[in-house]
Amino acid sequence: MRREVMKKPRSSYRRPIIIVLVVIIVLILSGLFILNRATAPNSRAQRQAISLSQKYAGLKSYSQVYWTNLHKTYYTVDGTNKQNQAVYVVVPKKGGNLRVLKQKNGLTRNQVLQRVWQNRNPKKVLRASISIFNEKPAWVVTYLSQQGKLCYETIQFSNGKVLQKIVNI
Repeated sequence: MRREVMKKPRSSYRRPIIIVLVVIIVLILSGLFILNRATAPNSRAQRQAISLSQKYAGLKSYSQVYWTNLHKTYYTVDGTNKQNQAVYVVVPKKGGNLRVLKQKNGLTRNQVLQRVWQNRNPKKVLRASISIFNEKPAWVVTYLSQQGKLCYETIQFSNGKVLQKIVNI
């Protein structure tokens, strides 16, 4: 009498692998959907700021959009106007007048960052954005001190004067 060895069908090995792959794909797609839903309002507001800058401030092209939230929320569009001048257009989130700042009339982002690095020697700069502080355009720089503490420095756009400094939060 011969003994026959029973082999499992191939499909029994494939089924758990297919189930695991489907679960992984569903988790990835769910994560992407949640991420998209979470960032949609900010993306929409940035697109609106760009559109308003083009319509009312004559912005021809843009390179970056900054977002700040001091006492009010502002979106600042860095770009070039129709006269080929480098400008910042500061757009308030809750309505109000746009402010157009010629970049040559104030400090650039790189100049502000260079000052912060020289004067404060931060561990890491987290963000540098233009905003409106006490009705004046200003750079708001967020950084970590050497001890890892959160710090803010508000620097006047036109002359580089430090308007506010909050250290070691």
